[in-house]
Amino acid sequence: MSSRRYLPTDPWTSEVPREPFIPDRIWVYSEPNGGRDLIEINRVTDPERWSAEVAANVPIITQVNMGKPIEPGETLVPTSSCSMPSLVTDMLDALGPQPGDGILEIGAGTGWNAARLAVRVGGGGHVVTVEVDPELAETALKNLAEFGSTACVVTADGLQGCAEDAPYERIIATCAIRERIPVAWLDQLSPGGRIIAPWGTEFFTGCMLTADADDEGCVTGRFSGDLAFMRARSQLHAFYDYEPAVEVKRSAPWETTSHTGTETLDAVLDPSRARFAISTRVPDLGLTIAWDLFGDRHHSIELDDWATKSWAQLAAHMDSGEPYEVRQHGPRRLWDEIEAALTWWQDHDQPGMDRFGITACPSDGRQWLWLDDPDHSMRVLVH
Repeated sequence: MSSRRYLPTDPWTSEVPREPFIPDRIWVYSEPNGGRDLIEINRVTDPERWSAEVAANVPIITQVNMGKPIEPGETLVPTSSCSMPSLVTDMLDALGPQPGDGILEIGAGTGWNAARLAVRVGGGGHVVTVEVDPELAETALKNLAEFGSTACVVTADGLQGCAEDAPYERIIATCAIRERIPVAWLDQLSPGGRIIAPWGTEFFTGCMLTADADDEGCVTGRFSGDLAFMRARSQLHAFYDYEPAVEVKRSAPWETTSHTGTETLDAVLDPSRARFAISTRVPDLGLTIAWDLFGDRHHSIELDDWATKSWAQLAAHMDSGEPYEVRQHGPRRLWDEIEAALTWWQDHDQPGMDRFGITACPSDGRQWLWLDDPDHSMRVLVH
Protein backbone atom coordinates (compact mmCIF):
# COMPACT_ATOMS: atom_id res chain seq x y z
CA MET A 1 0.00 0.00 0.00
CA SER A 2 1.21 3.51 -0.77
CA SER A 3 2.94 5.45 2.02
CA ARG A 4 0.33 8.13 1.34
CA ARG A 5 -2.11 6.08 3.36
CA TYR A 6 -0.12 6.20 6.58
CA LEU A 7 0.38 8.97 9.09
CA PRO A 8 4.00 9.19 10.31
CA THR A 9 4.79 7.02 13.32
CA ASP A 10 7.06 9.62 14.90
CA PRO A 11 6.55 10.96 18.45
CA TRP A 12 5.12 14.25 17.15
CA THR A 13 2.16 12.40 15.63
CA SER A 14 1.68 9.81 18.36
CA GLU A 15 1.69 12.39 21.18
CA VAL A 16 -1.29 14.32 19.80
CA PRO A 17 -3.80 12.66 17.43
CA ARG A 18 -4.82 14.53 14.29
CA GLU A 19 -8.50 13.64 14.16
CA PRO A 20 -9.80 15.85 17.04
CA PHE A 21 -8.46 18.91 15.22
CA ILE A 22 -10.07 18.30 11.82
CA PRO A 23 -13.49 19.86 11.07
CA ASP A 24 -16.40 17.82 9.73
CA ARG A 25 -16.26 19.58 6.35
CA ILE A 26 -12.98 19.22 4.48
CA TRP A 27 -11.63 19.27 0.92
CA VAL A 28 -8.99 17.03 -0.59
CA TYR A 29 -7.20 17.03 -3.92
CA SER A 30 -8.69 14.85 -6.61
CA GLU A 31 -5.43 12.99 -7.24
CA PRO A 32 -2.86 11.58 -4.78
CA ASN A 33 -0.10 13.69 -6.36
CA GLY A 34 -1.99 16.90 -5.67
CA GLY A 35 -4.35 17.29 -8.62
CA ARG A 36 -5.71 20.82 -8.67
CA ASP A 37 -9.42 19.91 -8.41
CA LEU A 38 -10.81 19.87 -4.89
CA ILE A 39 -13.38 17.36 -3.65
CA GLU A 40 -15.55 18.16 -0.66
CA ILE A 41 -15.94 15.45 1.98
CA ASN A 42 -18.31 15.71 4.93
CA ARG A 43 -17.89 13.60 8.02
CA VAL A 44 -21.66 13.42 8.51
CA THR A 45 -22.51 12.09 5.05
CA ASP A 46 -19.32 10.12 4.30
CA PRO A 47 -17.63 9.21 7.58
CA GLU A 48 -15.51 6.40 6.12
CA ARG A 49 -13.93 8.60 3.44
CA TRP A 50 -13.46 11.41 5.95
CA SER A 51 -11.67 9.12 8.40
CA ALA A 52 -9.51 7.63 5.65
CA GLU A 53 -8.32 11.03 4.49
CA VAL A 54 -7.63 12.27 8.02
CA ALA A 55 -5.61 9.11 8.72
CA ALA A 56 -3.55 9.56 5.54
CA ASN A 57 -0.27 11.38 5.10
CA VAL A 58 -1.89 14.07 2.95
CA PRO A 59 -2.78 17.74 3.39
CA ILE A 60 -6.37 18.39 4.41
CA ILE A 61 -7.96 21.62 3.19
CA THR A 62 -10.01 23.06 6.05
CA GLN A 63 -11.10 26.34 4.48
CA VAL A 64 -11.68 27.55 0.93
CA ASN A 65 -12.34 31.04 -0.44
CA MET A 66 -11.56 32.75 2.88
CA GLY A 67 -14.50 30.99 4.49
CA LYS A 68 -17.08 32.85 2.43
CA PRO A 69 -20.26 31.09 1.20
CA ILE A 70 -19.56 29.10 -1.97
CA GLU A 71 -21.67 29.97 -4.97
CA PRO A 72 -22.62 27.23 -7.51
CA GLY A 73 -19.84 26.76 -10.02
CA GLU A 74 -17.44 28.98 -8.09
CA THR A 75 -13.75 28.06 -8.26
CA LEU A 76 -12.48 26.69 -4.97
CA VAL A 77 -9.27 28.24 -3.69
CA PRO A 78 -7.63 26.71 -0.59
CA THR A 79 -7.14 29.32 2.13
CA SER A 80 -6.31 27.16 5.17
CA SER A 81 -5.23 23.59 5.69
CA CYS A 82 -3.87 20.96 8.02
CA SER A 83 -0.62 20.37 6.16
CA MET A 84 0.92 17.06 5.15
CA PRO A 85 1.93 15.48 8.49
CA SER A 86 5.30 14.13 7.38
CA LEU A 87 6.29 17.52 6.00
CA VAL A 88 5.35 19.33 9.21
CA THR A 89 7.18 16.67 11.22
CA ASP A 90 10.34 17.53 9.30
CA MET A 91 9.82 21.19 10.16
CA LEU A 92 9.21 20.44 13.84
CA ASP A 93 12.32 18.27 13.98
CA ALA A 94 14.32 21.11 12.43
CA LEU A 95 12.83 23.54 14.96
CA GLY A 96 14.14 21.40 17.82
CA PRO A 97 12.04 22.78 20.71
CA GLN A 98 13.21 21.88 24.21
CA PRO A 99 11.33 21.58 27.50
CA GLY A 100 10.78 25.03 28.94
CA ASP A 101 11.07 26.87 25.63
CA GLY A 102 8.88 29.76 24.58
CA ILE A 103 7.46 29.08 21.10
CA LEU A 104 5.81 31.48 18.66
CA GLU A 105 3.82 29.83 15.88
CA ILE A 106 2.50 31.82 12.93
CA GLY A 107 -0.65 30.28 11.47
CA ALA A 108 -2.76 28.46 14.06
CA GLY A 109 -4.94 26.69 11.49
CA THR A 110 -6.74 23.91 13.31
CA GLY A 111 -4.52 24.15 16.41
CA TRP A 112 -2.99 20.69 15.94
CA ASN A 113 0.56 21.96 15.54
CA ALA A 114 0.31 24.22 18.59
CA ALA A 115 -0.98 21.31 20.68
CA ARG A 116 2.01 19.19 19.69
CA LEU A 117 4.43 21.99 20.48
CA ALA A 118 2.81 22.57 23.89
CA VAL A 119 3.28 18.89 24.78
CA ARG A 120 6.93 19.06 23.80
CA VAL A 121 7.84 22.22 25.81
CA GLY A 122 5.87 21.06 28.84
CA GLY A 123 4.56 23.06 31.78
CA GLY A 124 7.73 25.11 32.05
CA GLY A 125 7.36 26.46 28.52
CA HIS A 126 4.67 28.33 26.65
CA VAL A 127 3.28 28.28 23.11
CA VAL A 128 1.64 31.26 21.44
CA THR A 129 -0.01 30.62 18.08
CA VAL A 130 -1.08 33.62 16.01
CA GLU A 131 -3.92 33.39 13.47
CA VAL A 132 -5.01 36.26 11.24
CA ASP A 133 -8.45 34.80 10.41
CA PRO A 134 -10.87 35.32 13.33
CA GLU A 135 -13.01 32.31 12.38
CA LEU A 136 -9.99 30.01 12.21
CA ALA A 137 -8.62 31.43 15.45
CA GLU A 138 -11.90 30.68 17.21
CA THR A 139 -11.87 27.11 15.88
CA ALA A 140 -8.26 26.58 16.95
CA LEU A 141 -9.04 27.92 20.42
CA LYS A 142 -12.01 25.58 20.74
CA ASN A 143 -9.99 22.56 19.57
CA LEU A 144 -7.12 23.31 21.92
CA ALA A 145 -9.45 23.82 24.88
CA GLU A 146 -11.27 20.55 24.23
CA PHE A 147 -7.95 18.74 23.98
CA GLY A 148 -6.79 20.32 27.24
CA SER A 149 -3.83 22.13 25.68
CA THR A 150 -2.13 25.10 27.33
CA ALA A 151 -1.31 26.78 23.98
CA CYS A 152 -2.55 30.36 23.69
CA VAL A 153 -4.30 31.63 20.54
CA VAL A 154 -3.93 35.26 19.45
CA THR A 155 -5.93 36.77 16.58
CA ALA A 156 -3.56 39.05 14.68
CA ASP A 157 -1.27 39.32 11.69
CA GLY A 158 1.40 36.72 12.38
CA LEU A 159 4.05 38.72 10.55
CA GLN A 160 3.88 41.11 13.52
CA GLY A 161 4.49 38.27 15.97
CA CYS A 162 3.25 38.65 19.53
CA ALA A 163 5.43 41.05 21.49
CA GLU A 164 3.46 40.57 24.71
CA ASP A 165 4.94 37.11 25.36
CA ALA A 166 8.36 37.67 23.76
CA PRO A 167 11.15 36.72 23.65
CA TYR A 168 10.88 33.24 22.14
CA GLU A 169 13.51 30.54 21.83
CA ARG A 170 11.80 29.21 18.72
CA ILE A 171 9.61 30.71 15.97
CA ILE A 172 7.88 28.54 13.38
CA ALA A 173 5.58 29.56 10.54
CA THR A 174 3.03 27.38 8.78
CA CYS A 175 2.48 30.01 6.10
CA ALA A 176 5.02 31.13 3.52
CA ILE A 177 6.88 34.42 3.77
CA ARG A 178 8.10 36.41 0.78
CA GLU A 179 11.85 37.08 0.69
CA ARG A 180 12.32 39.14 3.86
CA ILE A 181 12.26 37.78 7.39
CA PRO A 182 9.65 39.85 9.26
CA VAL A 183 11.32 42.44 11.47
CA ALA A 184 9.01 41.62 14.38
CA TRP A 185 10.27 38.02 14.40
CA LEU A 186 13.85 39.22 14.58
CA ASP A 187 13.01 41.53 17.47
CA GLN A 188 11.12 38.82 19.36
CA LEU A 189 13.63 35.98 18.88
CA SER A 190 15.98 35.22 21.77
CA PRO A 191 19.75 35.29 21.17
CA GLY A 192 20.66 31.77 20.06
CA GLY A 193 17.07 31.14 18.95
CA ARG A 194 15.87 29.55 15.73
CA ILE A 195 13.33 30.38 13.01
CA ILE A 196 11.77 27.74 10.75
CA ALA A 197 9.59 29.06 7.95
CA PRO A 198 8.47 28.29 4.40
CA TRP A 199 10.26 30.85 2.24
CA GLY A 200 9.85 31.90 -1.36
CA THR A 201 9.87 34.60 -3.98
CA GLU A 202 7.41 35.39 -6.75
CA PHE A 203 9.55 33.34 -9.15
CA PHE A 204 10.45 30.48 -6.80
CA THR A 205 7.54 28.69 -5.13
CA GLY A 206 9.06 27.67 -1.83
CA CYS A 207 11.57 25.92 0.39
CA MET A 208 12.31 25.67 4.11
CA LEU A 209 14.33 28.40 5.77
CA THR A 210 16.31 27.39 8.86
CA ALA A 211 17.78 30.49 10.48
CA ASP A 212 19.66 30.89 13.77
CA ALA A 213 20.34 34.01 15.82
CA ASP A 214 23.76 34.78 17.21
CA ASP A 215 24.40 36.40 20.60
CA GLU A 216 23.87 39.84 19.06
CA GLY A 217 20.54 38.90 17.50
CA CYS A 218 21.83 38.75 13.91
CA VAL A 219 20.04 35.91 12.11
CA THR A 220 21.66 33.77 9.42
CA GLY A 221 19.88 30.97 7.60
CA ARG A 222 20.08 28.36 4.87
CA PHE A 223 17.50 26.95 2.48
CA SER A 224 16.48 23.34 1.87
CA GLY A 225 13.73 21.15 0.46
CA ASP A 226 10.92 21.79 -1.98
CA LEU A 227 7.71 22.78 -0.24
CA ALA A 228 4.85 25.13 -0.96
CA PHE A 229 2.68 26.64 1.77
CA MET A 230 -0.10 29.17 1.49
CA ARG A 231 1.27 32.71 1.52
CA ALA A 232 0.86 34.87 4.62
CA ARG A 233 -2.36 36.77 4.00
CA SER A 234 -0.85 40.21 4.39
CA GLN A 235 1.47 39.28 1.50
CA LEU A 236 -1.18 37.79 -0.78
CA HIS A 237 -1.30 40.96 -2.88
CA ALA A 238 2.14 40.07 -4.19
CA PHE A 239 0.57 37.18 -6.10
CA TYR A 240 -1.56 39.48 -8.25
CA ASP A 241 -0.12 39.39 -11.74
CA TYR A 242 0.28 42.38 -13.99
CA GLU A 243 -1.61 41.72 -17.22
CA PRO A 244 -1.24 44.37 -19.95
CA ALA A 245 -4.20 45.20 -22.15
CA VAL A 246 -4.76 43.03 -25.20
CA GLU A 247 -3.77 45.83 -27.58
CA VAL A 248 -0.52 46.34 -25.64
CA LYS A 249 0.30 42.64 -25.96
CA ARG A 250 -0.41 42.71 -29.66
CA SER A 251 1.86 45.70 -30.15
CA ALA A 252 4.80 43.89 -28.57
CA PRO A 253 6.58 42.10 -31.42
CA TRP A 254 7.65 38.47 -31.19
CA GLU A 255 11.42 38.10 -31.26
CA THR A 256 13.50 34.99 -31.80
CA THR A 257 15.80 33.83 -28.98
CA SER A 258 18.88 31.62 -29.18
CA HIS A 259 17.26 28.81 -27.18
CA THR A 260 15.67 25.60 -28.47
CA GLY A 261 14.51 22.25 -27.07
CA THR A 262 14.02 21.37 -23.42
CA GLU A 263 17.34 22.25 -21.78
CA THR A 264 16.85 25.97 -21.17
CA LEU A 265 13.27 25.69 -19.96
CA ASP A 266 14.15 22.77 -17.70
CA ALA A 267 17.02 24.71 -16.16
CA VAL A 268 14.94 27.87 -15.66
CA LEU A 269 11.93 26.14 -14.07
CA ASP A 270 13.54 23.30 -12.09
CA PRO A 271 14.02 24.25 -8.39
CA SER A 272 16.98 21.89 -8.19
CA ARG A 273 18.73 23.66 -11.07
CA ALA A 274 18.73 27.38 -11.97
CA ARG A 275 15.34 28.49 -10.71
CA PHE A 276 16.46 29.27 -7.16
CA ALA A 277 19.58 31.08 -8.35
CA ILE A 278 17.50 33.16 -10.77
CA SER A 279 15.20 34.17 -7.94
CA THR A 280 18.19 35.49 -5.97
CA ARG A 281 19.46 37.48 -8.95
CA VAL A 282 16.23 38.93 -10.36
CA PRO A 283 13.88 40.79 -7.98
CA ASP A 284 10.10 41.23 -8.23
CA LEU A 285 9.58 38.65 -10.93
CA GLY A 286 6.18 36.97 -11.13
CA LEU A 287 5.79 33.70 -13.05
CA THR A 288 2.77 32.10 -14.72
CA ILE A 289 3.07 28.85 -16.70
CA ALA A 290 0.47 27.71 -19.23
CA TRP A 291 1.43 24.27 -20.42
CA ASP A 292 0.49 23.43 -24.04
CA LEU A 293 -1.11 26.85 -24.56
CA PHE A 294 0.06 27.01 -28.17
CA GLY A 295 -0.33 23.27 -28.84
CA ASP A 296 1.14 19.96 -27.72
CA ARG A 297 4.37 20.63 -25.78
CA HIS A 298 4.28 24.24 -26.96
CA HIS A 299 4.23 26.14 -23.69
CA SER A 300 3.66 29.75 -22.60
CA ILE A 301 5.76 31.27 -19.82
CA GLU A 302 4.61 34.72 -18.63
CA LEU A 303 6.74 37.00 -16.49
CA ASP A 304 5.53 40.18 -14.83
CA ASP A 305 6.43 42.97 -12.46
CA TRP A 306 3.45 44.91 -11.13
CA ALA A 307 5.47 47.85 -9.82
CA THR A 308 7.03 48.78 -13.19
CA LYS A 309 4.18 47.40 -15.35
CA SER A 310 6.64 45.16 -17.17
CA TRP A 311 5.58 41.95 -18.86
CA ALA A 312 7.04 39.25 -21.07
CA GLN A 313 5.71 36.09 -22.69
CA LEU A 314 7.89 33.24 -23.88
CA ALA A 315 6.63 30.70 -26.40
CA ALA A 316 8.72 27.54 -26.10
CA HIS A 317 8.13 24.55 -28.39
CA MET A 318 9.86 21.54 -26.89
CA ASP A 319 9.97 19.28 -29.95
CA SER A 320 10.10 21.43 -33.08
CA GLY A 321 13.74 22.39 -32.95
CA GLU A 322 12.65 25.96 -33.59
CA PRO A 323 14.04 28.73 -31.34
CA TYR A 324 11.92 30.05 -28.51
CA GLU A 325 10.07 33.28 -29.24
CA VAL A 326 9.54 36.09 -26.76
CA ARG A 327 7.68 39.39 -26.62
CA GLN A 328 8.39 41.98 -23.93
CA HIS A 329 6.72 45.16 -22.74
CA GLY A 330 7.63 47.79 -20.18
CA PRO A 331 10.81 49.35 -18.80
CA ARG A 332 12.18 46.00 -17.62
CA ARG A 333 13.11 43.40 -20.23
CA LEU A 334 12.17 40.48 -18.03
CA TRP A 335 13.20 37.61 -20.30
CA ASP A 336 16.53 39.34 -20.90
CA GLU A 337 17.02 39.43 -17.12
CA ILE A 338 16.23 35.71 -16.94
CA GLU A 339 18.80 34.98 -19.63
CA ALA A 340 21.44 37.04 -17.82
CA ALA A 341 20.76 35.23 -14.53
CA LEU A 342 20.87 31.86 -16.30
CA THR A 343 24.25 32.74 -17.81
CA TRP A 344 25.50 33.77 -14.35
CA TRP A 345 24.37 30.41 -12.94
CA GLN A 346 26.14 28.52 -15.72
CA ASP A 347 29.34 30.55 -15.29
CA HIS A 348 29.44 29.94 -11.52
CA ASP A 349 29.39 26.13 -11.50
CA GLN A 350 25.58 25.95 -11.42
CA PRO A 351 25.12 26.50 -7.66
CA GLY A 352 22.20 24.70 -6.02
CA MET A 353 19.89 25.94 -3.30
CA ASP A 354 22.14 24.56 -0.56
CA ARG A 355 24.85 27.10 -1.39
CA PHE A 356 22.62 30.12 -0.79
CA GLY A 357 21.65 31.79 2.46
CA ILE A 358 20.10 34.86 4.04
CA THR A 359 21.29 37.17 6.79
CA ALA A 360 19.20 39.71 8.70
CA CYS A 361 20.63 42.12 11.27
CA PRO A 362 17.99 43.86 13.41
CA SER A 363 20.58 46.29 14.79
CA ASP A 364 20.81 48.15 11.47
CA GLY A 365 17.82 46.64 9.63
CA ARG A 366 19.83 45.12 6.77
CA GLN A 367 18.83 41.86 5.07
CA TRP A 368 20.54 40.22 2.12
CA LEU A 369 20.80 36.99 0.15
CA TRP A 370 24.24 35.49 -0.34
CA LEU A 371 26.16 32.68 -2.01
CA ASP A 372 28.40 30.38 0.09
CA ASP A 373 29.17 33.05 2.68
CA PRO A 374 27.36 36.14 4.06
CA ASP A 375 30.21 38.28 2.74
CA HIS A 376 29.32 37.27 -0.85
CA SER A 377 26.09 39.24 -1.24
CA MET A 378 23.78 38.32 -4.12
CA ARG A 379 20.92 40.74 -3.58
CA VAL A 380 20.15 43.24 -0.84
CA LEU A 381 16.58 42.83 0.42
CA VAL A 382 16.56 45.66 2.96
CA HIS A 383 19.21 48.39 2.98
